[in-house]
Amino acid sequence: MRSYIYYFLLLTVILAACGKDDRLMYKEDPRVYFSRFATNPDSTDYSFGVKAATLMTDTVYLTLRIMGTATDKDREIKLKIADSSKAKAGYHYNMGPLVMPANAYEVRIPVYLYRKPGLKDSIVTIDFTVVESKDFKPGYGDKPGLNVYDRQHYKISFNDQLLKPASWDSRLAVSFGVYSTTKFKFMIQATGKTDWNSTIFPGDQNFLIQTVKLALYNYEQANGPMLDENGVRVVFP
Repeated sequence: MRSYIYYFLLLTVILAACGKDDRLMYKEDPRVYFSRFATNPDSTDYSFGVKAATLMTDTVYLTLRIMGTATDKDREIKLKIADSSKAKAGYHYNMGPLVMPANAYEVRIPVYLYRKPGLKDSIVTIDFTVVESKDFKPGYGDKPGLNVYDRQHYKISFNDQLLKPASWDSRLAVSFGVYSTTKFKFMIQATGKTDWNSTIFPGDQNFLIQTVKLALYNYEQANGPMLDENGVRVVFP
């Protein structure tokens, strides 16, 4: 009989303790942050210069993800456009609804970019920061430039120029040789690839190399050597 009384009292104490822990448990506020990818950790670079001349508008996406659980209602996301931004809302770009749909943990928000005359000789940027809304607080760190921690900031840069990729000298030159505008334009036409600043995995790199070499061989068979804007023959290593 004593053993039953002992176990009953022990169970009562455990249940009381659990109830107390539940009351004391901190429930974090819902938060939202930019979801990053290895190919573009904190920004997107876009150029109309690598697109058809008839394309006047295009779309890039901001991917945002929540911390916490999904709910059965739509929730508001709020983004602030920094004063450092050069692009003008309504002229250079517009955005889709800033909403996390019901029952969703992630959303892709469209940013509509417009091809404007001034983009021929300038690069404009949109600098986004996640700020508190009625439904979400900002998630993760707030240290711009430290990609591991900062998930509250994101930048879109765009223009209408055929610019040398920032990674050409450090990464692309080994596979594709000396840069020229003529060569780069040919590479885009041959492969259909327009974003050369993002990470290119080894298998994809080999495919791109073989594709441009074959395309150049076929061009030369039909037209003779291709000369770039400096009068230098286009070749690939």
